[in-house]
Amino acid sequence: MTDMQVTPETLTGHADGCDSLADKFGQLADVLHQARVDDQCFGPIGQVIGMLNGYYDGLEECQDLAKKAQAFLKRTSESLRETEKDHAENDRQIAEMFQSIAKELGG
Repeated sequence: MTDMQVTPETLTGHADGCDSLADKFGQLADVLHQARVDDQCFGPIGQVIGMLNGYYDGLEECQDLAKKAQAFLKRTSESLRETEKDHAENDRQIAEMFQSIAKELGG
């Protein structure tokens, strides 16, 4: 992995991608919330065999996973943006150091 190049643009691009995916997972969680149906949707037989409980359990699990994915992606985006700022600051300090050395050497 020695040929890996990290640039501010790369970090920002990945952060933007994480933000976009986080929004999509948030939308998915909202859609799953809207997918809750009335008890009567499964009819009397569905109620007797407990289809509604299984449906709600599965729906809530999917909604929870979508919310967790959204939160993870938001944290990842924030971390990438902080890393980009750190890299930019380090690059600035290194450039200043080389300029200072060049001046001291008479160049």
